[in-house]
Amino acid sequence: MFDRRKCLVALCAISLTTLAAAVSASPYPERPVRLIVPFPAGSSIDTAARVLARNLAPGLGAAVVVENRPGAGGTVGAVAARHAAPDGYTIFLGSVAQLIGKVAQPSVAFDPLNDFVPVSLAYRSAAVLTVSAETPIQSVGDLVRWGKGNPGALNYYSGGVGTAAHLLGAILSTKAGMKTVHVPVRTVTDMLPQLSDKTPHFAGFIAPAVRPYVESRRFRALAVSSRERMPQLPEVPTLFEIFKDEDFVQESWLGIWTPAGTPKPVVQKLFTATERAVNSTEFREAMRRQDQQAIASSSPEAFASYVRAEYAKWERLARVAQLPRQ
Repeated sequence: MFDRRKCLVALCAISLTTLAAAVSASPYPERPVRLIVPFPAGSSIDTAARVLARNLAPGLGAAVVVENRPGAGGTVGAVAARHAAPDGYTIFLGSVAQLIGKVAQPSVAFDPLNDFVPVSLAYRSAAVLTVSAETPIQSVGDLVRWGKGNPGALNYYSGGVGTAAHLLGAILSTKAGMKTVHVPVRTVTDMLPQLSDKTPHFAGFIAPAVRPYVESRRFRALAVSSRERMPQLPEVPTLFEIFKDEDFVQESWLGIWTPAGTPKPVVQKLFTATERAVNSTEFREAMRRQDQQAIASSSPEAFASYVRAEYAKWERLARVAQLPRQ
């Protein structure tokens, strides 16, 4: 006997299955992709992001539009990306800043390990430990001796509590036995007035921010935080060379993340496009000019493993540095 109700249910089920199959088979992407950058327009990171976006477009077959969402050390942009639909149309320029931010402030409204799918590393850079060129300090050894002989007299500068520069200064102070004072500033130029006297206050900002001051002889570079010496500063030793301690290998990096739940085929297409963009001549040259190293991951899984290892490292360094948690 014909059952109209059962027939309608069956037809609806077939229709929904057909629609779902059609949606899943839709080519990606069909419209522009948004790249959230958690730093302000005009910054060195923003410049890198725009070159990366331009070179991502050919591999994706769609425009990639940069959207700056600065604030709270990268938290504002991370939260916006976390809440985006996991469809590949919003990607995020994630970085070590999000890992350190979570370590320093566990209450932040995102989880870098669970709220995102890592796609690929894009580039990394080292910090340069600097003092004013007006001081007599010529080496890290000189700085440590001065700091230990003048407890509490040294300031070290960073872009804020819980930043990579903060951790570097804290680790150096702790391991060298120096009693120092952390002074957060917004930019490198904000600390310049503090460097006019003979006290060897120091900082560990990334190379693009400080190398112009090193070249103009306003700052003196004492060491870099990468494992190997920087090609742009070949005469400057690494902190790893000096201390023979893995904790001094501290590099800033950025890469492409996408919201958790993004389908694997979409993640794979984003990876392929990112790998192509990172290896493009334009991006590599742009990073070289900014003292950055363009480097793509071998796979999304490899980048995910790298992110987890980095998070564990920064958690440990925060404990060594006795970083207060908020």
